[in-house]
Amino acid sequence: MEKMRIYKTQIILLVMSVIFFTNLAGQNSVPSGVELLNAPVLFREGGKSYQQIVVSCRSDKEGKILITYDGKVAVREVLKKGLNKYLVTVPAVSKPKKTTLSVKIDEGAAVSYSINVVPPKKWDIYLVQHSHTDIGYTRPQSEILAEQMRYIDYALDYCDQTDNLPDEAKFRWTCESSWVTREYLRSRPKSQIDRFLKRISEGRIEVMGMYANMAEIADENVMFDFLQPLKEFDKLHIPVKAAMQNDVNGIAWCMPDYFKNTGVKYLIMGINETRSVLPFDKPTCFWWESPSGARLLAFRADHYMTGNFFGAESDVIKPENLLGHLADLDKKGYPFDRLGVQFSGYFTDNAPPSTAACANVIAWNKKYEFPKIRLAVASEFSEYVEKNYGDKLPVYRTAWLDWWTDGYGSTSRETAESRKAKNIKQVDEGLFAMVSVMGGELNPALETNLDHISENIIFFDEHTCGADESVSHPYSENSTKQWLQKGAYAWEALKKVTLLNEEALARFQPYLKKADFPVIYVMNPLGWKRSGTVNLFVDCKVLPIRTRTRIVDISTGEDVPAQIVSKRAEGAWWVLEVKDIPAMGYKALKIELPGFNAKDDEEGNTEVLENEYYKLVIDKATGSISSLYDKELKLEMADSQNPYKLGQPVRETSEKRDVSPFIRSTVSNVKIEKGVKGAVWESVKISSDLDGFEKGTDGSPKGIDTEIRLYTNRKKIEIRYMARKLIITDPEALYVAFPFSLPGSRIVFETIGGILSQGQQLPGSSTDWNVAQNFVAVRGKSGQIVVVSNEVPLWHFSDFNMNKYDRIPKAGKTWLYSWVMNNYWFTNFRAYQEGAFSWGYQITSSADTSNTFATMYAWGERNHFPTRTFPAGENEFKAATLETLKITGDKNAMLTNSRPSFTRPGAVLLRFRELEGKNAEVKLSSAVPGRTVKKLTEVNAAGKALGQPIGSVQLKPFEVKFIEVEF
Repeated sequence: MEKMRIYKTQIILLVMSVIFFTNLAGQNSVPSGVELLNAPVLFREGGKSYQQIVVSCRSDKEGKILITYDGKVAVREVLKKGLNKYLVTVPAVSKPKKTTLSVKIDEGAAVSYSINVVPPKKWDIYLVQHSHTDIGYTRPQSEILAEQMRYIDYALDYCDQTDNLPDEAKFRWTCESSWVTREYLRSRPKSQIDRFLKRISEGRIEVMGMYANMAEIADENVMFDFLQPLKEFDKLHIPVKAAMQNDVNGIAWCMPDYFKNTGVKYLIMGINETRSVLPFDKPTCFWWESPSGARLLAFRADHYMTGNFFGAESDVIKPENLLGHLADLDKKGYPFDRLGVQFSGYFTDNAPPSTAACANVIAWNKKYEFPKIRLAVASEFSEYVEKNYGDKLPVYRTAWLDWWTDGYGSTSRETAESRKAKNIKQVDEGLFAMVSVMGGELNPALETNLDHISENIIFFDEHTCGADESVSHPYSENSTKQWLQKGAYAWEALKKVTLLNEEALARFQPYLKKADFPVIYVMNPLGWKRSGTVNLFVDCKVLPIRTRTRIVDISTGEDVPAQIVSKRAEGAWWVLEVKDIPAMGYKALKIELPGFNAKDDEEGNTEVLENEYYKLVIDKATGSISSLYDKELKLEMADSQNPYKLGQPVRETSEKRDVSPFIRSTVSNVKIEKGVKGAVWESVKISSDLDGFEKGTDGSPKGIDTEIRLYTNRKKIEIRYMARKLIITDPEALYVAFPFSLPGSRIVFETIGGILSQGQQLPGSSTDWNVAQNFVAVRGKSGQIVVVSNEVPLWHFSDFNMNKYDRIPKAGKTWLYSWVMNNYWFTNFRAYQEGAFSWGYQITSSADTSNTFATMYAWGERNHFPTRTFPAGENEFKAATLETLKITGDKNAMLTNSRPSFTRPGAVLLRFRELEGKNAEVKLSSAVPGRTVKKLTEVNAAGKALGQPIGSVQLKPFEVKFIEVEF
């Protein structure tokens, strides 16, 4: 099995090598034939100076090549199939000189090629060694995580071993993952940490600011947790100037905001072009800005193993590879005479350090006057660029969207649970913040417990989702072990965050008083007054199933619509429709039991669902929505031009994995039944068969169950699905179609920490598919349609987009395709899925076209209302509503998170984001008698104070701020 793992790793690296060498002669394709380029090299032999010409030859078969210069044989080599690179040595020139080479391939005629030889550009190359932390790809996570810390021990030893070498050849190491560095600092004795700090101070070891190389299924709260190792580094005075994200080809748009004022000002992206296209046709430095204008100096570097393609870790550096690459950069107009190049100590991911490059640098620099090579840490090149070219760099205020997150469609169940865990954690943190504002007691272990949950969420969201052989050998022991460990991160996070939810409610419970009647407390940990649905389980003893029940909003005396969703022996799941729950507060509901039997819910319709907001027409052939009429907007919102209806499942297959042609099919054997007509919603239930899923019999389908719910008291439609997946390793995907029509509209969605219109992205970042943090909207001048999914983050826009790889998305119709499942990858992700999986969508529409409406609707849908239900008891009831922290001011400033700050007792940390591109002001005050706000302080993402206390929170357009509130 070890041989198999090595073999598979070599295959993947071979694929990467093909991509790299193709890029040497042009990013997308290389014309057949021969091309000559000036190699930027200068060296002396026999007292004379020489330079070289790079001869590139692409061949469709193996053969022989003979190159002559000045009548002498310069190259006589085997010609390999594909792209070949050769060097021809010529006398150095001080001014341009035309030179001719003769090239003969096999027995063909010799052909002359001319080139204007010019004085060589004098390059300096910074070689940056790192491990490339790819957790689980080469070996199980339990092995890799521990070994990454041992690598730092080795790095320290190699620093010692090379202290007497020339400075440019001294061993240097870049700690790519801040998680590895943090765990190293927590686990090593003081003597070893002192060695580590000494080498950092010398510039021989550098610590990066990225916890891991992340996929885009993370959210902005995770990205905040992601930066918390910076706190521990700051205590030890470890400077962190740069963040490095390798392999993955996108990054969260909130990162410039979050790194602001932390000392991190550089971003290095060593992108792997596999199944993607690259931003820019060459390595490029630019100012990358968040929506607010916060910026990082970004370097879209070459592949994170480019130095290995040069042979940096081998016996000798291959000059034709290195010089060929530099010649190609010159051809493309690369503007600098220096270049940062990454490599690993061995030609593999998760590589330990090596000193091989030290000897190679000495040998190279001894032979060549230029280019010069030096071993460096990651930020050295960025510092050079900022100092010399910072005011000349282009600026991109666009999202950098990731091509690789599509693979998380191969782990639909765990991806959904990870999303659920994130939202429960957001709610938990808000509850604990409310406890802090009230002056309540927190568990001393709370910060550690939250960190444990965050770590598990991050390790699931980290880009490596499976073994290198996960698709080629899906049932191997290695693939099985690695997936079980990877999936366990999502389940561990969910288990712990659910337990923490109970602790949060218990800590807040002293402020929830019992009454002489059963009472339900509905809490709102978010920062604005909310209305919506509450899902809760209530024991039969408190709320009998068969007894007619009246639930009353005590503050208004109004009935609260309530409906049973499902029953168990000991109780039932209920859904309630609540109004105006105070921000960071609660509302109390009274349970009244008149004592006679309840009526059963009425049966709904099967063809039309209609209320004051919408009229839905169900298509009998597909069980989906053929017409959706918005009565307020007076608009038909379903586009009849699309062959699929709203909510219709679509299966896609391909014989060549992710390469066209693609074949699409839809449901059959459709059965439509009446749902329920209750106080909260009316529904239609549909069952159907679909290839790739369990098969039923005629009239009794089993593959996919659907329920379409039209809410009675809110402008909301919900569609719930349950699919029973068969194990299939052949390429396939599942979509749900939402072909909307809205005059003059465009597609808008929320990425991690920002809102963008389709196409507002770095050219070359992901266009075939996109990831929605919380919502996708179809927005026009007259209104917008907002779609939310708690479980599914992936979407295709305007069309099915597999294998298009557009650098900029083409404008199209406002058709949305939720990408529920796929197994299109050839490595790293799962080859199959199995069993039952449920997911859903919440849909609304409004004449309000603001970001604020869409964002608050989506965050309200995805972050549940926690509840506590008490039976009747001793009457201590005091307040029907409660606020803890009053948040007033402009509505376009949204509180995106609240949590205890853990810096001093009772203090809370708030994060605000401006949504509309306008200035905003927020004022904060305590609503708790006897507790006043003593101080507001702006802090950075690591909790460090920035300047003097403030009176209110002032936000510039799209700005993000972290505010510590002391009581």
